[in-house]
Amino acid sequence: MPQIRSEILYNQAQQDEYYKIALTCSQAFEAAIPGQFVTLKIGDRMDPLLRRPFSIHRLLRKNGAVTGMEILYRVVGNFTGQLAEMKPSGAIDLLGPLGHGFSLPPENATPVLAAGGIGVAPLVFLAESLNAAGVRMNDAAVFLGGRSAADILCVDDFSRLEMKTRVVTEDGSAGHAGLVTAPLETYLAQHRPGIIYACGPHGMLRAVSALAARHGTPCEVSIETVMACGIGICMGCAVKTADHPEGYRHICKDGPVFEASRVFF
Repeated sequence: MPQIRSEILYNQAQQDEYYKIALTCSQAFEAAIPGQFVTLKIGDRMDPLLRRPFSIHRLLRKNGAVTGMEILYRVVGNFTGQLAEMKPSGAIDLLGPLGHGFSLPPENATPVLAAGGIGVAPLVFLAESLNAAGVRMNDAAVFLGGRSAADILCVDDFSRLEMKTRVVTEDGSAGHAGLVTAPLETYLAQHRPGIIYACGPHGMLRAVSALAARHGTPCEVSIETVMACGIGICMGCAVKTADHPEGYRHICKDGPVFEASRVFF
């Protein structure tokens, strides 16, 4: 869990409120797992006081070695507003990789990915890792949901891996109109994927978990939440689960990825 002074390689606007920042990282990221995250702090600034968590979006490599990482983020408050103003060659305090990530699917199991808005961030790293592990990506499917077309991200990343990509927006401005769980339910009724991976708003994860249970499909969910310390000390990110003697686990330390059937949404 190294803490380093990381150099900003680039910080690029993507669309509307979304940005992608690339940071140098330590050798510890050679062992990073999709679904893990980092926490960031900008210099000695005291506002905000606490570090902010971000999923690892993608690892950057040169000659096979990890040299940096990308974070996909949305400007929603003070910290991300400051982050969007950071320039290349600037520095930021980085702690990670942290948390528990996604597991690889069983052999010959076809994966399905489901993302809601910025929940797509860890799923690109996951898809690239599945591809590197030899999973047949042209058999895999990804469902991307958002409020509007402006919230649909990373379509090209999944298309590049030859995944079947389905876009759904609540206002119908891109792809199908409605919630991302509707076409996912139709897909599950017609196919038998080996595992579902999902990240997005709490309500979406609850619905995906219910669909997975109904169709008897294993499912792992990455839960988005506010984290204060990021290492399990402050006890501020508890989630009720079925596999802990005290009834709760901590999203930052035991997650953010959990087996969906173990979480009480």
